[in-house]
Amino acid sequence: MLETVAFEGLATLANWKITRWYGQSNFTVSIRRDIRQRWDALHREELEIDKTPILRMADVDGKIVFMKKADFFPDKE
Repeated sequence: MLETVAFEGLATLANWKITRWYGQSNFTVSIRRDIRQRWDALHREELEIDKTPILRMADVDGKIVFMKKADFFPDKE
């Protein structure tokens, strides 16, 4: 899923799937933190890109929208 964001700029995943993977009932800060760490690792180690774009996440109608460029809400998540 993070690869999709890296190459296409956007991906969505059902909130319940993410929370189930992490064994939690809510999309918590610790889940966000882990996803961001994986995002950084993807860019540094696999894609070999020095500058990692900011990963934005938004909860929209039960889905988490992952975006690497979110100009339409620059300072809010």
